[in-house]
Parts: sequence; structure tokens; C-alpha cells
Amino acid sequence: MLNWKNNVMALALASLAATPLVAQDAVNDATSTENAAAETQAREQVSPAIDEAVAALTETGNALKALEDGKNDEAAAALERAIGKLEVVLTQHPELALAPVDVSSTVVDITASPAVITKARKEALRLMKDDQLQLARPIIANLVSEVVVRTTSIPLATYPLALKSAAALVKDGKVDDAKLVLAQGLSTMVVEEVVSPLPLLRAAVLIEHAKALSEKENRSDEENETLAVLLDALDLEIAKGEALQYGGKDAFEPLKDEMKEIRKATGNGGFGKGFFDKLSGLFDGLGKSHNEAAGN
Repeated sequence: MLNWKNNVMALALASLAATPLVAQDAVNDATSTENAAAETQAREQVSPAIDEAVAALTETGNALKALEDGKNDEAAAALERAIGKLEVVLTQHPELALAPVDVSSTVVDITASPAVITKARKEALRLMKDDQLQLARPIIANLVSEVVVRTTSIPLATYPLALKSAAALVKDGKVDDAKLVLAQGLSTMVVEEVVSPLPLLRAAVLIEHAKALSEKENRSDEENETLAVLLDALDLEIAKGEALQYGGKDAFEPLKDEMKEIRKATGNGGFGKGFFDKLSGLFDGLGKSHNEAAGN
């Protein structure tokens, strides 16, 4: 049986080896920085954790531990502190339905070239048409290049009520019932995911670097070479985003057309402001379309 995961990785290495060494080194050196910047950008798009809500969650854990240890007075005190923290949240943020307590992110990035990705995607479609879903599944699972940001939040409509109910049960000596209420309250934590395509995020980072060089008069030969490498890298991100279908049909055509205009404007040492404005707007629109399609 054909192992598509291994074949995709092998072909990716082959395509990398075929890249000119100067461009390959420049892109490789920038990749980790671009990924870190892209991850930071993705995390900035979600609400940060609220300190008081985090403290309330910590105090809930303290109360449960105290109840397990038979320290009911300590549990009651911890619950009172948790309730107080959430009252602060409700006062300061009356519009909130969810209070974030944790934000984490995961980067998943396929290293294959756009051509290899397209080949794998077509093979997955062929397998599904042949009613071979399980053979197609591992191929599709690897066709990903994105940052997933997960936000865990306290539901403010119900969680404070659970804390108050548990506090009353502790006061009445109903420890087991109080532990059950707290466990049920913790199970209502809401986890939301925001998925941001890496090709779009990396393109934004590359545009900022290329924009600065494109505006510089009398660029040196080395700077012109660096700008050319950045434009090549932008072309690659556009091609990768298109191959992974992070946009609708023909969604990437305007980006490719605009890249041709930018190359004309910056060729032979050309410089000026605003060369990348339209391109940035096209990427912004593409990102919004993807988020809406993903239900975010």
C-alpha cells in the first residue's frame, strides 16, 4: 500500500534540494522567525486571559483539594475568594458571556511544495471518489498549514452560580454534593478554536520586510537580491495557500496578478511607496473569507 505521508515528505525534501542555495538559505533562516511572528499575530486576534478569572479557577481547584482533605473551612474560604474574583470580572466586563482563563496555540505546517500538495490533494479526491475514505483520510490530515489558537473560558452565566451553590452545600456539611457541583461546573468550561492559515500570516510578515526595501532609494545589489528572495518567498506562500485551498475558487488569482505588478515596479532598482498596499488588502480579505467559511 502506498504510504502517502512518507511520500509527501520525501518529495518535499527533493523539492527543497532543488532550490538555489542562496534563496534556500535565506528562506530557511527566515522561516522560524516568520512562524513565530505568525503565531504571535494569531494569538493577538483572540482575547487574552483575565487575571481575576484565572484566579477564580485556581481557587476552585483549591476548594476541591481542601474538600478532599477534609478541610471544609479552607474550602469555604477558597470558594468565597473565587466568587469575589468573578464578581470583579462581571463588574469590569458586564458585556462578557465568557471569561478567558487560558490561551494556547499550536502550529501545524506541512513542508511539502505546492506541487506536491496539489498532487496529494488530487490523490485524496480520487480515493474518495472510489469510496476509499479511510485511505484518503491520512492524506487530508497532512494537508495543513495553520496556527490553531484555543481559548478556554468560564461561562459567566452559570459558573458563579455553581460556586455559590457549592459554598452553600459546604456550609450545610454536604461535602460530596459540593464536590459534585464543582466538578460539574468545571465541566462547563468553553473551549473555542480560531484557525489562521500560516501562508496568509507568513505573507503578512514577508510583506512588511519587502515593503521597507521597496521604498528604499539606491538599493545595493545585496538589497536587491534580498528583495527578490522575499518576493520569491511571497510567491511560494501564495502558491502554498492556493494548493491547500485556503480560499475559494480563483481567490488567489488577484494576488498573483498583483505580484506581477510589484515585480515590475521594483525591478531594476525601482522604488516608491504604496507598492504593497493593494496586496495587503487582498490578503486581509482572503483571511476574512477563510475565517467566515470556518465558522470563526
